[in-house]
Amino acid sequence: MGIFKSIKNSFNKIDNQGGNAPATESYPTGNAIVPPRVLSPADVYRFRKQRGVNLGSWFVLEKWITWSPYNHAKSPAQSDHDVARGGNAQQIMEHHYENWIKESDFEWLSQLGINTVRIPIGYYHFSKYLGDNYLDGTDFEGLGHVYQNTINYIERAVDWAEKYNLGVHFDLHSAPGKQNHDDHSGRSGPAIKMWKSRNIEVLKEVLRFLVGHFHQRDNVVAIELINEPANNDQLQSLYLDLLGQIRTITHPHFPIAIGDAWDTNWYAQLAGGRKDFVILDHHLYRCFTEDQISSSSYDHAGRCKAEYLEFLQDAKMKARDSLIIGEWSAGLNPRSMLGGNHDEQRAMWARAQLELYEKTAAGWFWWTLRKEHGGDSGWDFKEAIRTNTLPHWLGGKQGLPAEGLATLEERDAKCDEATGQHAGYWETQNIPAREHWRFVDGFKQGWDDAVMFAYHRPGTGHVVGRSEIGFFGKWIEARMDEHFAYRGGSNNIWEFEHAFAVSIHDDKRTPVYISLEDQYEVNLEQRLNKFEADKNEIEALIKRLVIALEDGGDNEADEENKRGLDLDVKTDKEEITSKHNYGAWK
Repeated sequence: MGIFKSIKNSFNKIDNQGGNAPATESYPTGNAIVPPRVLSPADVYRFRKQRGVNLGSWFVLEKWITWSPYNHAKSPAQSDHDVARGGNAQQIMEHHYENWIKESDFEWLSQLGINTVRIPIGYYHFSKYLGDNYLDGTDFEGLGHVYQNTINYIERAVDWAEKYNLGVHFDLHSAPGKQNHDDHSGRSGPAIKMWKSRNIEVLKEVLRFLVGHFHQRDNVVAIELINEPANNDQLQSLYLDLLGQIRTITHPHFPIAIGDAWDTNWYAQLAGGRKDFVILDHHLYRCFTEDQISSSSYDHAGRCKAEYLEFLQDAKMKARDSLIIGEWSAGLNPRSMLGGNHDEQRAMWARAQLELYEKTAAGWFWWTLRKEHGGDSGWDFKEAIRTNTLPHWLGGKQGLPAEGLATLEERDAKCDEATGQHAGYWETQNIPAREHWRFVDGFKQGWDDAVMFAYHRPGTGHVVGRSEIGFFGKWIEARMDEHFAYRGGSNNIWEFEHAFAVSIHDDKRTPVYISLEDQYEVNLEQRLNKFEADKNEIEALIKRLVIALEDGGDNEADEENKRGLDLDVKTDKEEITSKHNYGAWK
């Protein structure tokens, strides 16, 4: 019997595990000694590689994304708080919920290979269950009625996502009192007041509710404690306190995400050092600081194979693979895209990032699905797909392996080969008391798990992609715990872990594979070569423009030079010479 037929038979026996840890249940795998942990739908949603999109400005408004809901907002009309204090606020918000994102968007995302969405929510959205009084002492005191039905729309989003096999990552984008200086944290103005005792009290109440309410939904893949908090000496203690309270509500296998507060190294170690499932969320943008703005699109794309790669590989290692890029985009400052076709430069930057995140992260989430008025392929996912800034398939491996391609006989043959190589090496080291049977157990378990993820199809909708293990560190920890329980511990348990990793990354077990480079319409190196041909012409135009400006810039040829650069060029001579020179391109 092929392993796929065995797996299909075993899936027929799986009950809905909800938010509970999956039951240990055996299925036909030859002579495997460790009873396999048969996947529940929740396992697949939560441990698989997550390729996602943020549903920004749906429940937490951001004016630069959608400004219609602000028409009746109170001054300064920049935040949810201003909208809630304005006229007809409840009707305005519920009209927005109904129309900003629809079920068809979830279906469309699934057809592109997207398997997860990240949904920003605010602490003021839960008066239906917590009552209006829970907002007393916060900025939204007396405004709970505006959001009395919001949770209904949030719950419907989870249902839509499940229908199309999409996981949902909830992100508390707005914390009581504001956790950062930005208006998207719920209230206008830069003041951070989250650390007031009443605000911390409400924060804890809201997070306890969120986890208790959603952790039994199979396709809720994570709840993120706080989005982009400003870092200080109290934040780590708050994280630990919140995690401790949450783990009294849910089991340790339910994922909780923490923002890295722009101190990635520190919080990666915090996440990686915990036994429970804690995910580190890093946001990567390169369009805000002076250093980022003064670097060209080519520089940024090239760094995806150098310093950005090293940075994320280090974070991944410290977080034990539990690293996601919770927000990223193809957005670049105009100064980073001097000359050439801007859409092509954004595409080069976006695809370089895709390759980077596929190598280093267990999941990634583009910011954001749409903007009210399109035309911005740097941020608007729909526009990025339309303009080929992003490829039209983002789901990694495509289709299901054919029946019989990965049989038990093939698995066992590969296991014998790998075990022979492993044992042969250690025999040359003259080190006694190795337990190579642990290697055999680990290899077979890893092989079976990879096939089960590829074959298992959560949800009820149409599936064109297949799942693969993304949060490898946490998954193998669970497998090692099972191995220890059934086979006992020793100093050689590393052999199980090593073999598991070797087996699970052997692509030969699932030959139907489309690599990222095959998916991308134009490889990064090809794009760099194409733009290299334009470099000399751009350099010459810049030099001619500088000379023209020094001479006063009055003749027609100078004006033609400006048009040829396709730039809104500043006429300040110092700006031109310092920022538009060849060094930026090099």
